[in-house]
Amino acid sequence: EHVNTFHYDIIILLLNYLHTTTIKMMKLAIAATLVASAAAFAPSAPVISRVSSTSLDYSVHVFNEEEGIDATFECADDATIVDAAEDEGIDLPYSCRAGACSTCAGKIISGTVNQSEQNFLEDEQIDDGFVLTCVAFPTSDCEIAVHMEEDLF
Repeated sequence: EHVNTFHYDIIILLLNYLHTTTIKMMKLAIAATLVASAAAFAPSAPVISRVSSTSLDYSVHVFNEEEGIDATFECADDATIVDAAEDEGIDLPYSCRAGACSTCAGKIISGTVNQSEQNFLEDEQIDDGFVLTCVAFPTSDCEIAVHMEEDLF
């Protein structure tokens, strides 16, 4: 009889433990469900895409007769001329993509760009219309002679 009581006590303790554990697990499951459903209705960060961008697009014409380049493409004011040309399948020269060399040099025939990130060209070269297309952002429609590195020197 003593053995039966001992087994009975162990079974009761085990059932109480399982009951308590089950309740804890159920509470966790309910909490997780509530968090997941609340997240489904919470405001999310806006999805940003180029289509809904507020950037302005400018028409950029690049050319170099010797290199067989004569192309016009749209370039957003937040994209560099080299990047936009590359997106359109137009191969323009570049090396550093940081405005620290002259590989991508071009010469502005018409229009304006922001190339404030460049640190290679001297003021006189900029005044003469030279531009580093790897860091140049259009600020108007532009016409640019490309492959102009040799003309810098």
